[in-house]
Formats: sequence, C-alpha cells, structure tokens
Amino acid sequence: MIQYIRIQNFRSVKDIALELGPLNIVFGPNGCGKSNIYNAIHLLTAAAEGRLSGFISEEGGLENMMWSGERSPLDRHPRRLQIACRTDSFDYELQIGFPEKLPYPTQFMLDPIVKEENIWLAGYSRRPSSRVLQRKNQAAFLVDVTGEKSTFTESIYENESVLGQLGEPHRFPEV
Repeated sequence: MIQYIRIQNFRSVKDIALELGPLNIVFGPNGCGKSNIYNAIHLLTAAAEGRLSGFISEEGGLENMMWSGERSPLDRHPRRLQIACRTDSFDYELQIGFPEKLPYPTQFMLDPIVKEENIWLAGYSRRPSSRVLQRKNQAAFLVDVTGEKSTFTESIYENESVLGQLGEPHRFPEV
C-alpha cells in the first residue's frame, strides 16, 4: 500500500505531498487537481508494468502532462515531472522530462525521457547505502542477489522505467 506520495509538475499540481491511509477521501473545487492525484498513481502503475510511454501517449503526451503554470527561477528541474512514493517495503522516485536540445531539428523533442529513477529500502531515510536502484538517464545500477552494486548491462529504453525492463528479476530480489 502507498503510504505517502509526492507529485511535482504534473498537470494542475505544482507540488503536493500526501500521507495516505487505507481509505482516502480527496475533495475540493473543480480544477484543483483531485483527478491528477489518481492519474499520478496510475502513472506509477504504468511505469512498474512497462507501459510508461504508452500511458503518457494516451494522456496526450508529456507536454500535456507537465505543469504549465508559472515557474520559479529557483526550480531545480523546471521541466521535469516528478513522482515519489513510500510503501511498507520501499521508497520510489521517478523523474520524467524532455530530451536534451539538439543542434539540429528533430521530430522527437517532445518524447518522454526517464531522467532519474531510484528505489530505496523502507526505513533508511533514502541513504545511499539503502538504495537498491539508481538510474540517471541511460545508466542504471542495481543491488544484486549477493548484495553488490552492479551495472544494469542490458540496453535501457529511455522512455520506460527500469522496472518494466528487468529481464532477470531473480538477480535483483530487492527491486
């Protein structure tokens, strides 16, 4: 069960953090972001099932899913959609953005790219020693069955979560 969720730069939600229980009631005026909380949870599900890019496409593309309101010059990653959650077993964080600008025209400038993805074991305050998955762009490191940090050697689709791409999940039981 998700105990906590933080959503940043997602549709009408600039930044919200919620503690969740077994039953949650979300209410408010039209347009305040109630449905976006539900959709953010669906985005996490799609990432885990290897359907992230399809989900984003069905929602109208990443540009339609991004916060379109005013941006602060202090925003660390103003063009990244970020969703983090905490469960009984782990903390998970997913950051999605656009490709880097290229010096030539391309049809792929609005395609979603997984910029960062992390999993920490629950109860360890997101310390480096409790991280069992670390992805930055196309490089990923996972803690394997022996407890050693290893490089994920398979090619990683940039528009999908590592979770949906683990071909040998028995090698990474913590993930």
